[in-house]
Amino acid sequence: MLLALMITPAAAFAQNGKPDPLHDVSFEQRLDAQVPLDLTFKDEQGQVVQLGDYFGKQPVILQMSYYECPMLCSLVRKGMVDALESVTLNAGADFQVVNVSIDPLETTMMAANVKAATLSSYGRDGAAAGMHFLTGTQDSIDRLAEAVGFHYVYDETIDQYAHAAGLVMLTPKAKVSRYFFGVTFNPSDLRLGLVESSENTIGSPTDQLLLLCYHYDPQTGTYTGLVMTIIRATGVLTVLGIIGMIVLLARKPGAPRGPMPQAG
Repeated sequence: MLLALMITPAAAFAQNGKPDPLHDVSFEQRLDAQVPLDLTFKDEQGQVVQLGDYFGKQPVILQMSYYECPMLCSLVRKGMVDALESVTLNAGADFQVVNVSIDPLETTMMAANVKAATLSSYGRDGAAAGMHFLTGTQDSIDRLAEAVGFHYVYDETIDQYAHAAGLVMLTPKAKVSRYFFGVTFNPSDLRLGLVESSENTIGSPTDQLLLLCYHYDPQTGTYTGLVMTIIRATGVLTVLGIIGMIVLLARKPGAPRGPMPQAG
């Protein structure tokens, strides 16, 4: 279980006096908002599609991310797949997954590679027809992001996007029904969200967990800020879990707890 972390709103200006990109990053909950179905994108095969192609009969799990994201985006996808593996509903048969890149410069080849890796991890028959990885123009990306309250910023100084982590649940009528924040997701919650969304039920606001995908240094291969805190917290929890297992295994059932009786 990943340690839950909250962040306070970023200051309007960084210490160097320049505007802080994080000031404009948020994941605003816009429940019952209508997603524009006329937006055009390209799928992982390079075919021009409309967002409306994925709606009408099934609920949709939407992830806004980018495929060359150095850290958090892949963790969100992994967290989603890990949760869906414990859900009896199947991508393609019962729901759709739509991943839209927020970087207009990313290519269909990048999208295809991420789809292949995701399908391999998910490992269920028919999932290819239910998981879609799209690229698009800045206009289409921004209109979709605005509709679901996904506010992100491109920082040209480090060529990265500052954005929050999470998933958006959409009804078959393309209305926002629920948000799931963070990088790990409860399978029961995700299943309930899919069932409710399939019935066009709109959920209630949830506590926002704003994890930022930001400040990865490709030169040193290190992460800074909150991402580094998440990694360290995860490592600590993993070590504690291993120690706990060792203690449990060392305590054999029926073993005497007091001193051994003396002979004679």
